[in-house]
Amino acid sequence: MPVETQAALEIARFIAFQPSPEVVERAYELINAERTGTLTDDEHEEIESYLAIQHIMILAKAEAHGQLQQQDS
Repeated sequence: MPVETQAALEIARFIAFQPSPEVVERAYELINAERTGTLTDDEHEEIESYLAIQHIMILAKAEAHGQLQQQDS
């Protein structure tokens, strides 16, 4: 396997992480608090940080996918 492909696969594996059960549970708690209107200002900032991280991960995965497709061409 060429080095570039191996590096790309390693990066893809890194960014395809799964959050811990604790993080998932906390995210659901924040979503529920937002739905019920009980979200504090600090919790609002926390949920916004999760959304920013999610956006970055989507961009990173799309970039990795594009690079892998380009290598296959």
